[in-house]
Amino acid sequence: MLISENDLQPSGRREAFLERLGTLPLSCPLDVEVEERYEGDTYTRERISYQASPGVRVPAYVLIPRHLVAPAPAIVCIHQHNGEFHIGKSEPVGLAGNPDVFYALELCRRGYIVIAPDQEGFEERQASTENIELWKRTAPRVLSAGAYEQYLAMKYLLQGSTLQARYVWDLSRAVDYLSCRSDVDAGRIGTLGHSLGGQEVCWLLLFDRRVKAGVCSCGISMFEAILRNGINHNFAAYIPGMLEVGDMDVLVAEIAPTPFFMSAGAQDWIFPIDGVRQIAQGARQAYEERSAPPLAFRYHEFPSGHSFPSEVRQLAYSWLDRWLRS
Repeated sequence: MLISENDLQPSGRREAFLERLGTLPLSCPLDVEVEERYEGDTYTRERISYQASPGVRVPAYVLIPRHLVAPAPAIVCIHQHNGEFHIGKSEPVGLAGNPDVFYALELCRRGYIVIAPDQEGFEERQASTENIELWKRTAPRVLSAGAYEQYLAMKYLLQGSTLQARYVWDLSRAVDYLSCRSDVDAGRIGTLGHSLGGQEVCWLLLFDRRVKAGVCSCGISMFEAILRNGINHNFAAYIPGMLEVGDMDVLVAEIAPTPFFMSAGAQDWIFPIDGVRQIAQGARQAYEERSAPPLAFRYHEFPSGHSFPSEVRQLAYSWLDRWLRS
């Protein structure tokens, strides 16, 4: 059923977007387990897991500054996609991958407690050994990591849900974890991510109002522009019926007045820059209409491609400090 104009008031649009996610997982106790601890010179790194829904455990790294002033602000750091399914949470904490996206480690060194979970299909949440052995005999095509992502998306659609629902639910449970820590100020929790991580920042800010600020690096453009240019994205990006509610400019407007920083590369071909600018224009208007504080919305465009260069990261970190450390 199409959404009528009367339904598209600010609160109605937010609820309409969230309804398009489909059925959400069931809640349950977090049942946190600390499985490994590493003591570095300036921080402690714990590998934990938490129960996101019955029978589903999410592996994550938690970074805690050595000289912590508690209660401290905290950040949910969300890894990128990049077609590298063998890497998830390990990249933002600096254990693998591209140093330009070691943002969890860098934020920890600025005094934040940070959690970086694996999204389903990545690192420790790839296909199970049991399923791989079965599929070797029945459907070899499913064995590739990219095909497993497609398999997950199709499974959730058949169940009346979406891969995006799984992603944002598991991230919201990471917020639950941070909120339960005695050394975290639950009123100063933010989120940051690059690429797929930036996409998830938008959905987490929409889904969970406890998150007080977010940074999206090279994570979104208008779907109108993405479809126009014939670009394929990750399977969680496509929500059934979403455009009946609105494109990404409408979704980002619904984040207002929560502080939101978005950056984009002018030469990033997977996120057409005209679509990004359209989102930024709509966001400026929405933040003004909702009487947001100065700089609650900030858009930064840089001349290169799909990346999170040092100078942009420093802008993003300083902006987070303004909202979560002041």
